Amino acid sequence: MFINLKGGIYLDKIIVSGQCSKIGKTKFIEETINNLCGKIFALKAAVSEDKDDIIISVEEDLKNNEEKDTGRYLKAGVIKAAYLKSNLNNLAEGIDKIEENIEKDYDYKIYEGNNIIDFINPTFVIFLKNDNLEKKYSADKASRKADIIIDYSNGKKDIIFNTESIICYKAHLLADILGVSVGRIGKLLNEADIKIKGCQLGLF
Repeated sequence: MFINLKGGIYLDKIIVSGQCSKIGKTKFIEETINNLCGKIFALKAAVSEDKDDIIISVEEDLKNNEEKDTGRYLKAGVIKAAYLKSNLNNLAEGIDKIEENIEKDYDYKIYEGNNIIDFINPTFVIFLKNDNLEKKYSADKASRKADIIIDYSNGKKDIIFNTESIICYKAHLLADILGVSVGRIGKLLNEADIKIKGCQLGLF
């Protein structure tokens, strides 16, 4: 979250996408929720082409939801969590229905899924990759739009910057998402020869 000098609040929208269903997106989001400070909403969007209807579940009580992904979000610390399942044609409508019926004063909204990237204007996009696993049809699109790719192929968490430059604010946001220092992100950016733009305070 960024508060400008005039008192306005900018909502950060973070999308976590991935190569396949078992890549660890929900676990990564749990870790992100633990790292962030503020009021957080999380939404998991699943696409199933054999569904004509829209399934929506919005939860704020951990009871009876502990084994669900929404329960995992809630346990990690979100104020409210939602699950959406529809075919691709109805995905935008489902997102709109959820957004219309939740509070507007969140500091962060975190979205899990690949196809949702076509209907959200995100602040930051993360793509999880593992060459040892299968690849979904939507993976290429999501990886192209990612700010960073986190590669687990070698059993480590290798960060690949998917851009030639990054604005200072997004570099700070990445540090918050990963729960590391700004200096650590600065070192990674320097090692990858990524230019940092708009940094007036000399923090990198």
